[in-house]
Amino acid sequence: MNLLFAALVAKTIVPTVELPETHADPCISFSEPEAHSGAIRLIRTSDLVGLADIGRSDPYESPSPFGISPDGKRIAFVVRRANAAENQYCQQLMVMPIGGGNAPRELDRGGALIRNDFELRKFVSIMAGSAKVITPRWSPDGRRIAFLKQEGKTSQVWLVHSEGDKPASRATDMPDNVDDFAWTESGEALVVATRPGIRIQAEAIAREARSGFLFDERFAPDKADFPIPIEPVTYAYNTVELVAGETRQSTPAEIAKLRPERPEGAPRNMRSFVNGAGGVAAWREPIHPSELLSPTGLTLKQADGRILKCEERCSGTKQLWWSVDGSSLYAIQKTGWGGSQTALVRWKLGAEAPRRIMITDDALVGCELAGKELICAREGALRPRRVVAINPDTGRERLIHDPNPAFGRIKLGANQRFKFRNSYGVESYADLVLPPLHRAGAKHPLVVVQYQSQGFLRGSTGNEFPIQLLAAKGFAVLSFDRPDFVPEAMAGKTELELGKANRADWIDRRNVHSSLEMAVEQAINSGTIDSTRMGITGFSDGTATTQWALINSSLFKVAALGTCCEDMWAFPIAAGPTFTQYGREIGYRFFEPGVEDHWKPLSLLLNVDRINVPILIQSPDSEYEGSLDVLELYKHRGKAIELYVLAGEPHVKYQPAHRRATYERSTEWFQFWLMQRINCDPAKADQYARWMAMKDAPKAEELRCENGPSILP
Repeated sequence: MNLLFAALVAKTIVPTVELPETHADPCISFSEPEAHSGAIRLIRTSDLVGLADIGRSDPYESPSPFGISPDGKRIAFVVRRANAAENQYCQQLMVMPIGGGNAPRELDRGGALIRNDFELRKFVSIMAGSAKVITPRWSPDGRRIAFLKQEGKTSQVWLVHSEGDKPASRATDMPDNVDDFAWTESGEALVVATRPGIRIQAEAIAREARSGFLFDERFAPDKADFPIPIEPVTYAYNTVELVAGETRQSTPAEIAKLRPERPEGAPRNMRSFVNGAGGVAAWREPIHPSELLSPTGLTLKQADGRILKCEERCSGTKQLWWSVDGSSLYAIQKTGWGGSQTALVRWKLGAEAPRRIMITDDALVGCELAGKELICAREGALRPRRVVAINPDTGRERLIHDPNPAFGRIKLGANQRFKFRNSYGVESYADLVLPPLHRAGAKHPLVVVQYQSQGFLRGSTGNEFPIQLLAAKGFAVLSFDRPDFVPEAMAGKTELELGKANRADWIDRRNVHSSLEMAVEQAINSGTIDSTRMGITGFSDGTATTQWALINSSLFKVAALGTCCEDMWAFPIAAGPTFTQYGREIGYRFFEPGVEDHWKPLSLLLNVDRINVPILIQSPDSEYEGSLDVLELYKHRGKAIELYVLAGEPHVKYQPAHRRATYERSTEWFQFWLMQRINCDPAKADQYARWMAMKDAPKAEELRCENGPSILP
């Protein structure tokens, strides 16, 4: 029997085992959260995994998760917590007074996690690992709250009485996911937006499966083993009459509730807008219209038609609101060194320019105007998300709700922000988190986590590597924020121009590496880092940053990756025809003469003899094929490398059990190689036996147990 045939036969006889589904309520373990009382302690894995999220788990721009009652006195929101033991999410619809004083009251719980999807290249619906922001919406009379919930295969609109006297019930039964919805003015119907084209194409693909799929541009193997819809998909708008239970096509006026009309005179390239009363309007538009990545300024159209612009001073504006009386425009602005700060801006009608009300290093997420206050989720480097009310005229803040009270008794390490300009003149910054038990004069091993550093320092991009947990274990952690592209690339007029500029002589990778080296240098200069014991992590674009660092520097002694690898063979094969062709268009070279010369600066394959850094890879099963050439070559050469494959995961992993496992495994990996410390739980014995057998691994006599009885020989 030849090897190939043997492998195929083996594959057919391996049993497939499905674990029984649990029916335990994932919210039970959160029903009595740890209060502010009790002894101060260090953070645990469960604290980070089970962190309460309102809106997106990351601090980036998103729809508001807050629903404000018509009288402006109450707020509704969904709290989401990951339960690793059940591998489910606890999701609770809560309502509480905006004035504070009372704890939130649960109106509904349950439902599957509704994941975001997004367009990428030709593909119209790529499933993300991040949660869709659920925005509850109050009926015009304030008696009912509508919200998205998924029980079964599709997400639908559900209704619940705002007083909580009746259980929630499903209000729509569309054949497709409801993407968005709005109440009609009467409160007797809902306008819903769906994309039937995705379902229609999926059904056609299912029929095609009977005769086999042609491998063509519809394939992206690292996302699916079957074609993905790529044709343009438009929204369908339907109105659901709640009493009669009838569904009809929405009128233009009803559609406008979900897709407001553009202000008259606004340019086609504006990013967002808000209409005021009497013809007043405001919008965000590119300061440099010809540039794809131009920062946005602020434009105000007054009632008399006069146009006022605020450009460089208002660069980085994001969300816009009108005051209740329509006399002032408010905006959130990303500003400061390298875009590291958040500002609140006010522009009064009649004024020639806006005024900055407040500026902070914190992130403000999903803000929504309620009466004379701005309701926001606010989080800082060492403080998880809280719901606050901000006076937009003074910047004064008050706390409405803290969904993570346990953190009031968790000791976190101090944080220091470094700001610098790299060798290409690009502003950059990084946050250094020290161990909570740091003492003056002590030096710690360092772990770099990247590639964005905003809001609560949790797990950085993709929520892959637990910053605070690593710090609690005795590491200094450098949360590195990826710099913007070099000026030549930022001037690109199209995505293609941008891509080509970044790939020319690997300029983007050199730009990022320059910032990384400066960040590490500043950390070392702080006097708190043992420069002989430094590790680096990487996920998504951060994987390429790690590859470049391992090849082009000698800074790091160990690495951990959430995906792998951007390289010349497996990478284009796993990406599929559409992404591979785009790669060629922007300057990558695949399967052609000169390919090795092109990839030499970034390729782990071509630099195997130079790299003796232990590498841990924890990849989703949708992407692990891109790691196999590196894994096989490095193992064949006796290098220290290990791959874990996480089932049922997209690019950004979302399953709570996997989050816990990856947090723990990456932490133990760095402890093993940089501290000679192990977790002496007997269940970990096989793991450490493998690691101790790797090249240049610590010997048994050099290792010590972090906890429990020794498992060492």
